[in-house]
Amino acid sequence: MNSDKYSLYCQEHVQEFRDELRDEASRALTSWPGKSAGVLLIISSILTYLSLTSTGNDSAFNTLFTYAPPILLIFFFPISSLLVSSVNKHSRTVLDLICLTTIFGFCATLKYVFQPEASAQEQSILFLALSGQINFSLLMVTAFSYHTSYQVTFVRNVIFTVVFILLIYMVNSEYLASNTVQVVQGFMAGSIFSWLFFTRIQTRFYYKSIDADTRQHLYKQLSKLVYPHQLEMIKSGDQLEDTMPVEKGRAIINVFDIQNSSEIKHDKTKSFFLDVFRAFSQICMMGYQHNPLRSRAFRLKETGDGFISSIGYPFLADDPNSLADHSVATALIMFKAFNEEVSRFAYAEPIKGAMGLAFNSVQGTFQSSGIKSYDLFGEALIQAYRYEEIRKHPSIAKIIHKKAASQGLQHYNILIIQEVIYNSLKPNYKAMFEEIDLHKGGFYIRQDMTAQCVYFHVLP
Repeated sequence: MNSDKYSLYCQEHVQEFRDELRDEASRALTSWPGKSAGVLLIISSILTYLSLTSTGNDSAFNTLFTYAPPILLIFFFPISSLLVSSVNKHSRTVLDLICLTTIFGFCATLKYVFQPEASAQEQSILFLALSGQINFSLLMVTAFSYHTSYQVTFVRNVIFTVVFILLIYMVNSEYLASNTVQVVQGFMAGSIFSWLFFTRIQTRFYYKSIDADTRQHLYKQLSKLVYPHQLEMIKSGDQLEDTMPVEKGRAIINVFDIQNSSEIKHDKTKSFFLDVFRAFSQICMMGYQHNPLRSRAFRLKETGDGFISSIGYPFLADDPNSLADHSVATALIMFKAFNEEVSRFAYAEPIKGAMGLAFNSVQGTFQSSGIKSYDLFGEALIQAYRYEEIRKHPSIAKIIHKKAASQGLQHYNILIIQEVIYNSLKPNYKAMFEEIDLHKGGFYIRQDMTAQCVYFHVLP
């Protein structure tokens, strides 16, 4: 059953399987198997030459060259493949050619061995001495093949065997007749070995491919959880906890919330939220680079109908201007993307958002147990929540609504920033915001009790 599964997989991925077999054949020819076969043929030629020389055979010298074609193919293939890389794609054909020329070399050697006239007794002794040669030679040229189908390999082996039989018959029919069983044994043994060899390669390709597919799938899924630089660092052997900053820092936190989101009644509300957050994530990844870590913002988390991002930590801002200017520019880009998604959503009622920006200390951390996701904590996050929520205070909501009405806006987006951020803005950004004196109005912001003013901007 497993063999059928492996075979079916190889048929479905025949091009990849062919490439794998080509590479296997190339490695066999250029590494120790090919070199060992070449050395074996050289030793066989030398020993045959010495043996025939000792018996006074006039053709002894010729036996030194009977295996010259396969030897040259074996030793010149690595050199030619280095000079011309395209030679590698013909490795399977070269291997078959080596096997075929080895058959011709063996039969040529037999011709020279049988060339002197010998008595019946001497010939019988010679036949007996060479009987094992047929079995071994036929086994070696049929046992290894790198074709994508075993049927092709089997047909190849049949052709090699037929050629082998015909050549031996032409050299000495009596020798062939006395070794018929050896020929059959060589063919059967070669067929069995070639089947085992083929199934081994097939099985290895299956598991190798499945393992590669699994790794690729895991890599793709992991890329949804971590940043590209984290993947590269993990691949290099770093621990997950070492891939993101965990020391203390300072950043501007942006907390976004959709106003009155619970009143949105639509079967695709969740899909709308996801589209908004996807657009925000893309904005955060603008200018992303590693070493040093840098991007427009860092996507921290999604909270149902809200989105939280950080500017300045753990990623440096990609804008060379001040962090405050960069945070306001990013907020305006996000509002623009939000309005575009609202327009696509085509809801019957206006949908607007609100943002709160606060600057303070933050620190990165990985969870101590379970799935070790990266998170931020610190004063900046708490304060950003409070600045976004202050719009809901009745008195402040009245001030904001009055300002929006003066601009002819009945429905509007709201951007609220901390005083320290406002003070760091360049003049054209400062001109966008209206001040609310917290002390004069008797307001205060929890977690930022020293704040004297808050600044807001309304936009369509």
